Amino acid sequence: MSAQILLWIPLAPLLASALLAAWQFSGRGQGEAWERSAAWLVVLAITVAWVGAAWQAWQIWQGKASAAIYAYGVWFDSGRWQLQWQLQADGWHLALAALLAGLLLIGTRFAIHYLHRETGFQRVFALLALLTGAMMLIVLAANVWLTFVGWELAGVSSYALIAYAYDRPVAAAHASRVLITNRLGDAGLLLLLVWSLVWLDSCEWGVLNQQVVELDSLHRTILALCLVLAASVKSVQLPFTPWLARAMEGPTPTSAVFYGGVMIHAGVFLLLQGQGLLQQAPAVMGLMTVLGGLTFGYSVVVGWTQTDIKTAHAYATTGQLGLMFVSCGLGYWQLAGWYMAAHAVVRMFL
Repeated sequence: MSAQILLWIPLAPLLASALLAAWQFSGRGQGEAWERSAAWLVVLAITVAWVGAAWQAWQIWQGKASAAIYAYGVWFDSGRWQLQWQLQADGWHLALAALLAGLLLIGTRFAIHYLHRETGFQRVFALLALLTGAMMLIVLAANVWLTFVGWELAGVSSYALIAYAYDRPVAAAHASRVLITNRLGDAGLLLLLVWSLVWLDSCEWGVLNQQVVELDSLHRTILALCLVLAASVKSVQLPFTPWLARAMEGPTPTSAVFYGGVMIHAGVFLLLQGQGLLQQAPAVMGLMTVLGGLTFGYSVVVGWTQTDIKTAHAYATTGQLGLMFVSCGLGYWQLAGWYMAAHAVVRMFL
């Protein structure tokens, strides 16, 4: 397996986003004449991510490569703590990266005609590329701190796209509401990073899932609660559910990839990523089951009262996410993983 190919899966869309942003800030690349160039740059970058992830997954499935963790340098090193740029390559993570990149590619391609001649066309495509890079980091990160980097980049792109029509007070207000709510989840992930370093001297997911058994029950519960807080906010479990309907203020293609097929499942993925940790905190798994069940019931009732299709889809999504939390809480991890992947495809096309 090539470490260079793995690196380009998140790097290609991030570089495309940075290039489009540079064009914007320089005053170039504006207007209809540049739409085609901006759009196909992003499509090419996402295609690179999709092909790279699919190829690496295929190599592992064929037995031509083995699962591995690759380090690309050290970001922070002080005493007993070290934070590295690490990506993990195994069949499940790469297959999920390929699936999400494929959905993002479809949504981006659809957005070319949907947003034609719209103000801010290039801005939207820069943000779609940023989201792609962020999701690839979340899925492939081998440690909590790099997951947090992708988590924050996804949040920033989400905020900017909800406020796409920033001259409208409603759009700006909804974007701010979503941003503030999601900061609570960010705090949970940040606390998980800090406490894992303090108690385990490492924030690698493998170490966290395997060595958490060495901690006492209180410390295990605290780490698990931090993880569930982050996942609950991002995947809109109660009491954070209402932010998703407000997020539908953005353009429809971005709503599809953010809150239908891709980013909305990041919380469920986080639960699957921390499976070993959560299994050592049975009380927290019980809490996940209750939260998921309540979210499902709430979403069904509220969804019956909606009169517009986007909000109805929003509450249908939260209901399904609630059932995924129930699956994780009951220990059906593999079912939750397949459920998440299937729901991402179906919801994206809806």
